[in-house]
Amino acid sequence: MSTSGLRELLFLEDADTLAVIDLPSRAPAGFLHPSCALSIGHRIHSWKLLETGSPFFHRQFDQKTQERNIKRRGGLPDGIKYIIDLSPATTDEEGLLTIAELSCPLGLRTWADAQVRWSLPTSLVSGFETPGDEKDENGYLAEYSPDRHRAGIVHILRVIENLNVELDTPCKLWTFFAVAKLYEIATMPDVSVRVASWVYEDNNRRLIEVHPEITYRLGKGIECAHLMQDSYCVLAGEEALLLLHDSGAPTPNKAKVTVHERVRESLDDDDEDRIQYAGKSLLAHVIEQFVELAGNEMLWLHESTEIQKVLSRETQTQHALEIKHDLISTLKDFVRTSIISVLTQQWKASFPTDTCQSKTYPRNDVLHVYNNLSLTQRLMTRTFWTRLRDKRLTENAGSGEAEVLQGTSLPWGTSLASLGGNIGAFRDQHDAIIRRVRMTELWEKASAFNCLVNSILPQEHQKKYFGGGDAYGQEGAFTVALFVDEADHLMRQFVKRMCAPRREGMEYNFTDTLTGLTEKQYRFLPLWAGGCDDGTGGVYADQVPFAEAGGFSTPGPSIHTGSAAPSTAPSITSFLESTVHGASHRATEGASSEVISLDSEVMSEADAASEFELVDEELSLALDSSADDFDDDAFDDSDSDDTVVLDHGHIGDLGEFEELSLDDRVVKLPIRGKKDAT
Repeated sequence: MSTSGLRELLFLEDADTLAVIDLPSRAPAGFLHPSCALSIGHRIHSWKLLETGSPFFHRQFDQKTQERNIKRRGGLPDGIKYIIDLSPATTDEEGLLTIAELSCPLGLRTWADAQVRWSLPTSLVSGFETPGDEKDENGYLAEYSPDRHRAGIVHILRVIENLNVELDTPCKLWTFFAVAKLYEIATMPDVSVRVASWVYEDNNRRLIEVHPEITYRLGKGIECAHLMQDSYCVLAGEEALLLLHDSGAPTPNKAKVTVHERVRESLDDDDEDRIQYAGKSLLAHVIEQFVELAGNEMLWLHESTEIQKVLSRETQTQHALEIKHDLISTLKDFVRTSIISVLTQQWKASFPTDTCQSKTYPRNDVLHVYNNLSLTQRLMTRTFWTRLRDKRLTENAGSGEAEVLQGTSLPWGTSLASLGGNIGAFRDQHDAIIRRVRMTELWEKASAFNCLVNSILPQEHQKKYFGGGDAYGQEGAFTVALFVDEADHLMRQFVKRMCAPRREGMEYNFTDTLTGLTEKQYRFLPLWAGGCDDGTGGVYADQVPFAEAGGFSTPGPSIHTGSAAPSTAPSITSFLESTVHGASHRATEGASSEVISLDSEVMSEADAASEFELVDEELSLALDSSADDFDDDAFDDSDSDDTVVLDHGHIGDLGEFEELSLDDRVVKLPIRGKKDAT
């Protein structure tokens, strides 16, 4: 018997169980000789096998199974009470399923080739593969190897006996994991911790970005929430960008590559559905967040003390009210244009270029993918949000130099609705205009407002004190410079949460899609992974109408709709239009609340000043036209006067930054008409 063969044997003190791992029938005759190390069997402890709680091992000690094994082996050896047969089945249906489970993905079989590129830990990828491993026609290690399979079984037995194992190659890691799954002990800490530690060891975690499907399967199999979540974030972000990449056409069931040309690997059907649902939910969320950032309302700007000076200023005349609202509208146009200017610029991807010098993903071409995306598609990239986070807002940011929009199909005067193709939350943003706002206009509007605060001081003094603090030395005066500083800070705070990863402990170096998923996307994960999927399919119940409306190509795991399923793959546009997912903002996206706000303010001020009983004709026209933008059922038609009354059913749909209060109603802004592009 060879020394190397003896080293593979487990011959433990007080062992009462013989674990047999027979060689395949095609093995050379010498390997089948009784003196061969692999034919002798491993002497281990039955109580340690049973202590794992594995149903698989419990079945091995069934009385009938034991009688058959003992008879086949010609009786019990000295000191042995039980014989268990762990020989892999390779011929019947069970054998085919076993081979499929043990088949190592190509991404892992080639992972060691990236050792120099990613500075991968030598102890994890540089070991010797199992002797006898075959290679396929491309020179890669074969997906399945009987010798690798048997070595993996021994690794599992060693772990159960509290002995060390060396998982020094990716194939050994996968085989160890797959055998543990077959034995129903993959979630056992001695197994799960080893697998998770292997993935997260130093730069080996790059596997999550390069082959997220593989790490997703590993995380799911060992029930490691962090590993599954980190992989899920990459897959959902890629799916969201793919959906938007061709939003006008039916979405493919499974694109072979991502927008950034990463080859996608296979997942189970249930997992494919889970990723698709999460991707569409993430897409809707990002669009909603961008509209919240740059749309009609910009409620986040209301946290600015300078804005509050304007909002809280009481006015006694219609002219003063127009000055107040005109300043707010101009300030929002200024901020919006500065945001869009970042979106329209050409950027390289925001990750190290030295990692892209390779023929495999990510290649050098990935650095330039961003510039070939449409403006709406760019919203789904980390590059846009990190550039916006790092871009400082200045007084000149909204001036819109000619080159800012050069090379795009976005002329001045375009609305946010047009930019977003009128899908989802973009649909109601026709009054969010992208226009040039020069510094002189900011000064003029601010000066006009400050004259309401102190009508004695001439308007030209606003420019003189522009760079200082309180331009008028009087409470309530508005200063442009202070507003810009505050808006810059508030915008950075808003944007940070968009480009930050979901989990602080995970950093994505070159994934250029958004990974900051919310609870709405995490809900599709299993309960143990922080989601709401209990296996019954209930988490998808409120998504079933999308199958009929054309929102999903599949109704989700455990959900069957029969004839209701569409015959062709649906369009993502229909999903974003759906009110079930909160994408419709007709009654909740600020405009409706602004209409009643203006009405309330005008009416209250008219009561205080009888000489202004009639509302200015131009303002009334704007109010009437804005009301046309809403669904009929959002208003109470029983009112005979001109007051617009919102239906109470919309109160619960307030945005993230909104709080319902009477004071807030007074300071809301009216919907305005489009301004001329200048």
